[in-house]
Amino acid sequence: MLSEFLDLERWAQWFSGLEREFIFLLALPFVVAIVGLWSALADKEQEEEEREPANAPREVPRERRRLARRRSDAGRVRHHGIG
Repeated sequence: MLSEFLDLERWAQWFSGLEREFIFLLALPFVVAIVGLWSALADKEQEEEEREPANAPREVPRERRRLARRRSDAGRVRHHGIG
C-alpha cells in the first residue's frame, strides 16, 4: 500500500486526468495562505516602523561610535600629554 502511495507515475497519471478548474481549486487555499502570511508580515513591519520615531537615535555598535568619536575629536583633544 505504501509503495502505491509513493508511486510517482500513478500520481502523474492522476494529475494529468484532472481538469484545470479543479487544479485551480486545489491550489487556491495554498495561495490564500501564502498571501495572508505575507500580508501579516508586512503589517508587522509597518507597525514596528510606526512605533519607532523617524528621528530617534538608532543603536550604533560600540566600535563605530568609538571611531566616530575619534574622528570628531581630532585636533581638539590633547593626546598623551602632548600639546
